[in-house]
Amino acid sequence: MTWKININTDLGDGGEELVPLIPSVTVACGFHAGDPRTMHRVTAQAVEAGIDVGALVSFGDPSRLRDDVLYQIGALDAFLRAEGGAMRHVKPYGPLCGRREEYARALLEAVAAYDDEMIVIAGPGWPQRLAGEYGLTVVHEGYIDLEYGSDGYPQVEQVKKAHHPDDVVRRALGIVKERTARALDGSMLDVATPTLALHGDMPNILEVTRHVRQRLAEEDIEVVGLTPALAAA
Repeated sequence: MTWKININTDLGDGGEELVPLIPSVTVACGFHAGDPRTMHRVTAQAVEAGIDVGALVSFGDPSRLRDDVLYQIGALDAFLRAEGGAMRHVKPYGPLCGRREEYARALLEAVAAYDDEMIVIAGPGWPQRLAGEYGLTVVHEGYIDLEYGSDGYPQVEQVKKAHHPDDVVRRALGIVKERTARALDGSMLDVATPTLALHGDMPNILEVTRHVRQRLAEEDIEVVGLTPALAAA
């Protein structure tokens, strides 16, 4: 049996060396990381490579979230359009909007107002519950370089640490082939997703990404873009 899965990687302060290794990049838009020069450089390389590009949006005050998300999407889309590309997805920074309805509504309202064809990648919870109300496709991602808590959310690392490539592969294979992940307390979580997340600020990200790609190929798991991964889900 052959499986299909997407891999998306968050990029904040560069990370262009990852572009040949992954089918989807999510670019920080200047609020928590990134700047116009980095956004230009990464989008240009990604468009040339023919891979998916999305906006990694950050936020603070929920009363301003809709405007802040629109601002960030528009900024990255400008660079993509200048390079002849198009945005494929939007992803919020961190899992907060999965836990809180008001954050999820502000995020989805902004994306729907800008382009309701864009895919939203978010943590499990409110964004998926509200997707139909806003006419959007919302998926959660599989966290393979973070530990899961028993609530299904990742244990966020304030300073990203290196992870052993075999540990990352083990999580990836479990999610793709079994649709499960083991939480820190030993419980098994249901994780059915078309996309796996890797974080570009992991110190050994290149080693891990190469190892993941090699092991997935050995297991007859094809790494594809987000749209074909969704179709195969």
